Amino acid sequence: MAELNLSLVVFTLLMGLCTGTFLSYTLWQASGIPSAEVRKKTARQAMPLLLVLAGIAMLASATHLGRPFRFLNAFHNLGSMIAQEGLWSLVFGIILLVAAFLVYKDKKIPTALYIIGSVVSCGLLLVCSLVYVRANGIPAWNGGLTVVYYFSSAFLLGAAVIYTLHMQYHEEKAGKEMTVVALSAVAVQIIVSLAFLLQLRLQTMDVVLPSTVGLDMVRWGVGLVAPAVSAYLALKGKISSKNAARFFLGCVILGEIFSRLIFFMQGVHL
Repeated sequence: MAELNLSLVVFTLLMGLCTGTFLSYTLWQASGIPSAEVRKKTARQAMPLLLVLAGIAMLASATHLGRPFRFLNAFHNLGSMIAQEGLWSLVFGIILLVAAFLVYKDKKIPTALYIIGSVVSCGLLLVCSLVYVRANGIPAWNGGLTVVYYFSSAFLLGAAVIYTLHMQYHEEKAGKEMTVVALSAVAVQIIVSLAFLLQLRLQTMDVVLPSTVGLDMVRWGVGLVAPAVSAYLALKGKISSKNAARFFLGCVILGEIFSRLIFFMQGVHL
């Protein structure tokens, strides 16, 4: 039977949110769309929050399977996936700590820190996904699409956060472009979700997976269709862009919670 471990749901979801937001924020502030003043204000909001969320994620990871010291013991074998996950998480946390300290001191975050943080974000996402790809005897996870799923989920979460931040300070400027980015992130996640579903049907024929039809329907409705519709209506000028962005963010986060629950429920051993 599948084992639904909520600590892993919290860790993977929050780390996906943090890494995806850091990557998206790096691209957004480098694009020249936000002014220097807006970059300063949003950095004050984003970096401390990401630091707190990353800290919660690491605490959740440390309680995996109810063994708080497993995380520390893993460092005796630095080649293990748990150790790799922990090391990348710690480095990412240090980068966020430096960024939060700089904005607290009212200083500009250097471009080099954004670049290093983006590389570490990608490395952390890769390691987090490979943990499940390499898990022995779990066919629902043992494929390259698991890696793609983790990256597309982070991209969607990050795009949703930046979309909301942008609309908070730039109601008109480049609003349509940011809405298109948000819609694109949803489209990518829809494609990846369909591919993942197809993989399950083709590669796990001899394994009886738990029924997730109900959760799947809620996830698709709340986490993919609803945010896409709200962004489309905002693009057409039917609803307020600022309200649409907030609704988009809420739906995406809720949808990705359901998505993680489904992912771990499908972790059935051979």
